[in-house]
Amino acid sequence: MDSAGLPDLAGKLQHLFKTIPQDAGRGWYTNEVVVRELAERGVAVTIQHLSNLRNGRRDNPSARLLGGIAEVFGVPVGYFFDRDEERRVNQELETLSQLRRTGGLRLRGSDLSPEGVVQLLAAIQEVNRIEGQRREGD
Repeated sequence: MDSAGLPDLAGKLQHLFKTIPQDAGRGWYTNEVVVRELAERGVAVTIQHLSNLRNGRRDNPSARLLGGIAEVFGVPVGYFFDRDEERRVNQELETLSQLRRTGGLRLRGSDLSPEGVVQLLAAIQEVNRIEGQRREGD
């Protein structure tokens, strides 16, 4: 590993692959799918290089590659650099994961990003809170 690489890049990539499914119920991302999506965005990378980033054998992707990966997964590129951004994204991903497990919110065919779903959930929770207060006041 290069000493100038990104700390825990492999762990962050693995987390994205394990928690963010592809759109339209197409299953989980694979190296092959991500490489293809990156190519569609004009970012060239081999399956082997992406695999090396995921398993920690490499930790120094170009800014263009890192930006492309962030775009594919719908997360801000700051996820890879900024601890606060990483925490925020991980909280959103955990919320989405809980929703998937419980079946609490079905948005198939929706164009909402993970962040949009979290915002929608927050709005629903706020409405529930307000309505709960109204019921208590009656």
